[in-house]
Amino acid sequence: MERVQEIQQKMTRRRFFSHAFLWGATAVSSLRLVGCSAPNAKTVRAIFDGKTLNGWKAIPRLYIPRDPKFVTIPPEELKAALFKFYEDRNDTERIKHIGKWEVVDGAISGKHDPEDSLFGAYLLTEEKFGDFELELDANPDWPIDTGIMVRAHEVGSVGFQVLIDYRPFGTVGGIYGNSIGNFRTTGFAFNGDKLLGYRVTNMQPSDPDGNFTSVEPTFTATFDDFVRVWKLNDWNRIKIRCVGRIPVITIWVNDFMFCELDTSKIEASGYDAEAVAKLLGPSGHIGFEVHDISPNSQLSHDRWAKGAACRWKNITIKEL
Repeated sequence: MERVQEIQQKMTRRRFFSHAFLWGATAVSSLRLVGCSAPNAKTVRAIFDGKTLNGWKAIPRLYIPRDPKFVTIPPEELKAALFKFYEDRNDTERIKHIGKWEVVDGAISGKHDPEDSLFGAYLLTEEKFGDFELELDANPDWPIDTGIMVRAHEVGSVGFQVLIDYRPFGTVGGIYGNSIGNFRTTGFAFNGDKLLGYRVTNMQPSDPDGNFTSVEPTFTATFDDFVRVWKLNDWNRIKIRCVGRIPVITIWVNDFMFCELDTSKIEASGYDAEAVAKLLGPSGHIGFEVHDISPNSQLSHDRWAKGAACRWKNITIKEL
C-alpha cells in the first residue's frame, strides 16, 4: 500500500509540473505573438526600407518671415499661413521646389531639382517622434550644406537641426536652432581642398561662417577629434539621442560623442525654451535638408555644388 501511495504522489507531481510547463510555454508564445517579449521593451525599427520613400514626404524649404504676426500664429495654422505668405508675394517657384529625392543603391539621395536651382528642400518622415535614439549612415558630397532635423514642425524649417555643413567654414555634429532663435553650437569649423567627384582632402581648421548666436553646449568635440574620427569621402555612422519636453540632444559620430546640448539652458536672443516647446510640441518630424544657394553670398555655390548630393542609409529609431 505504501508503494502505491508513493507512485500516486509522483504521478501527481509530474502532472503539476507538466501543466505548469505547458502554461508557461503558452504564455511565452502568446507574448511573442503580440510582440511583447518583455514588459516595456524598447525595440529598434527601421524607418527607411532601403528601397522606397514610403513613410517620407518631400516639401519646399520655406523661411519664416520676420513678421511679428508669425510669432502669434498657432502651430497648427503655421503651414497654411506660410504658403499664403509666399503665394501673396507671387513666389510660387519656391513653393513648387521640393528637391530631387530618390533611392540610389539602398540610400536616400537628396539633390537640387533642377541641378542649377537655387531653392532648397526637405524630406520629412510622415510619422512624428518624441523621445528617441536615431541612428543612420551619412555620406555627403563636398561641398554641400545639409543636416538632420529633429522635433521638426511640419513646415520643415522650424526645429532643431544636427549640422552636416560639409563645406568651407562648415562643421559636423553641432546643433542649429532653425527659426527658433537661430543659435548655433560649433566646437570647431573646417575647410578643405576640393577634389574631382565631389571629394575633399587636406582638412584644416577655420573660423565658422555667418553671424549666428554661439551657444555653449554641455560638451563639444574639437577639430582634432573630427580629423581623428570622421572618415573622409566615405560613410560615417551618426547617432542622435533626443529626450525631454525641452530636449537634451546628444550626438555621436562613429561612436564618439560630438555634442550634447541641454536646450532648456540656451541663452540666445529670440530663443524662449517654453515658447519653443509649445510651438514644436512633445514630438516632431525627422528630416533631411537640401540647402538654398545664394549666388551673391560668401559661399555662393560652395554651399551646394551643382549636381552634388547628400546620402543617408540604414536609418533606424528606438523610441524611449
